[in-house]
Amino acid sequence: MISKPVSHNERLVSLDIIRGFALFGIIFVNMPLFQSPQLVADLYMISQPLVETDKWIRVFLDVFIENKFFSIFSFLFGLGFYIFMNRAQKKGKRFYVLYVRRLTILALFGFMHLVFLWYGDILLNYALAGFLLLLFYNRQSKTILRLLVLFTVAFIFLLSLNFFSSPEELTIEIQQLQAEGAGKMEEAIDYYQNKSYLEWVSYRFINEVIPILMNLPFSMLTALYMFLLGLYVGKRHIISEFHSHKHLVKRVWWGSLLCSIPISISIVVLHLDVFNFGLANELFLQVFVTVSGLSLSLFYISSLLFLLQKEKWRKILHPLSYIGRMALTNYILQTIIGVGIFTGFGLFGEVHLGLGIIIGLIVFPIQILFSYLWLKYFKYGPLEWIWRSATYGEFQSLKL
Repeated sequence: MISKPVSHNERLVSLDIIRGFALFGIIFVNMPLFQSPQLVADLYMISQPLVETDKWIRVFLDVFIENKFFSIFSFLFGLGFYIFMNRAQKKGKRFYVLYVRRLTILALFGFMHLVFLWYGDILLNYALAGFLLLLFYNRQSKTILRLLVLFTVAFIFLLSLNFFSSPEELTIEIQQLQAEGAGKMEEAIDYYQNKSYLEWVSYRFINEVIPILMNLPFSMLTALYMFLLGLYVGKRHIISEFHSHKHLVKRVWWGSLLCSIPISISIVVLHLDVFNFGLANELFLQVFVTVSGLSLSLFYISSLLFLLQKEKWRKILHPLSYIGRMALTNYILQTIIGVGIFTGFGLFGEVHLGLGIIIGLIVFPIQILFSYLWLKYFKYGPLEWIWRSATYGEFQSLKL
């Protein structure tokens, strides 16, 4: 029996809107990374100088944007996994085989994206974590919930270990890292601005790709956490049967809001240097930004679910569904545009967060328009079509 993918008419429009909303945030998360060797700065704990206006933009990004939208994207991946597997199983298809093939193609997309375009790829990470997610498809929702609770406790415990080290010890470790990274920022800027494409790729493979691959076990686990949350929501039919779970979503909304407020205040306090932790300040800041990625992403998701129950808000937010239906294509396009602008025009290394925000506000509406026009004539985005065709082993009908 030849497997056929589900029709796009069966897709939940609300999920496409939330996915489009996630891409809206992701472009602003990634813009500062397109502008400068942020990976080098992170690896060696080097703070990049910012003008006064950009400092406040950085505060805004850390409080409301950073880590939140990738968490939403990861959540949707887990939920999409359940929807794909469940529908394929009901239709009597070899759903495990199909999904393994789907993940393999995604891993190839991710590897090419990572090596030939940009170090900030999430696709390879998602694909590898997706193989682990297969182990949990047949588990009961209660089992997944217990695992999520255990995961949360372990996650917070590991992050909190940073606070048990004395600021003096952390300062010494950070100083050692910074000494190792001396000259690395200038080297990166030189390769991005002045070298040929092959020299640039070669430099990136050693200094960016290898460190990213070495960090995959940790980044896979953080992605898997949100995957499991999405799988749990899918198994409980919380979104597809929203009115039956309205009170649960309301509790999540309040709980995530109340958790996010003190965490967000802590981020602002650290940015303003209210307490002097020296060089350890940056490390503590990263911890709070990471934790806020979970709490505030749940607040955003639950808020959108409530808004989407109202006809007025469904109409207002509907344009996001176009970009959400072509999420893979638009994610890669954001990289091509971002890297192209800052590397191609010699702006790399000159951090102007305000410029990145302006570019994002221009690019995203263009992506919505492009997606709308494309979907007037085609069923899927170009990369989505390749992905589907490879998954099902035959060319899929593309034109409407």
